[in-house]
Amino acid sequence: MTIEQLSSRFLYMPADGTVDRPILGAVLGDERTLYIDAGNSKRHAAAFRQAVRGRTGVKDEMTALTHWHWDHSFGASADRVPLLAHAKTREALKTQVGLDWSDAAIDERVRQGTEIEFCATYMKKEFGEERGEVDVRLPETTFEGSVTLHLGGATCRIDHVGGVHADDSCFLYIPEDKILFLGDALGPAIYDGPRYYKADDLLRLLEIVREYEAEWLIESHYKPVDAETFWAEMAEFETLAKLAREYGDDEPRIARELVASLGRDLGDGDKEAVAQFGLGSRRARVMR
Repeated sequence: MTIEQLSSRFLYMPADGTVDRPILGAVLGDERTLYIDAGNSKRHAAAFRQAVRGRTGVKDEMTALTHWHWDHSFGASADRVPLLAHAKTREALKTQVGLDWSDAAIDERVRQGTEIEFCATYMKKEFGEERGEVDVRLPETTFEGSVTLHLGGATCRIDHVGGVHADDSCFLYIPEDKILFLGDALGPAIYDGPRYYKADDLLRLLEIVREYEAEWLIESHYKPVDAETFWAEMAEFETLAKLAREYGDDEPRIARELVASLGRDLGDGDKEAVAQFGLGSRRARVMR
């Protein structure tokens, strides 16, 4: 595992999809290092933090979580670095404290619908038989809305944005380097049945992203990209979301309009996304 340097004050460890490890970030202040997300295990967190410390020397440290999901939070117990998160993140993590992490227990929670097969599979891969390493830690400090951390020569503003992926999702913005860490906020809902997007929700989040003066944007399970690349890669998806907002769950109509807009046939990924937006529209209608 290696760490990369995006700017003089920002280091990160790339994502590893083989064990569902998200990107971990570190903002290097003159007085304090801020770790962004704790990783999916003590091993994940320790590898990143040791590498960062090897480059920067020992100083005060703290960790902030983007949201509660296991792959972003289960590494927090690797050490006693102060842990900060949104109040909703703490409440969500409280439901994980004290659970049995054996295969049988995880599989039973999947059967009951309180866990999902995707996460169960990758938990087993990351931890192997060492489930005793799972020690869910609760944040000592929480916030509502937004909070700004002063690290010495660098700041980080953490903004609660919510979303269908996790209603505690936060963006973290480092204004000195114009880096915006998005976490998984732009991702689909995963915990209540088949994956889905809600058009209004995604478009709301993209408008929030536009409010930042960001030159680099980081989605946790992808890679850092410059703003031009981010918006170019997001263009087709944003078009789809706008069509889904207009045509609801009429998936054939959305698909036809999307083909006309893009000027090409739809691939399997496009068709899957159309179906996920259609499902989100049906769910939104039922919940009204």
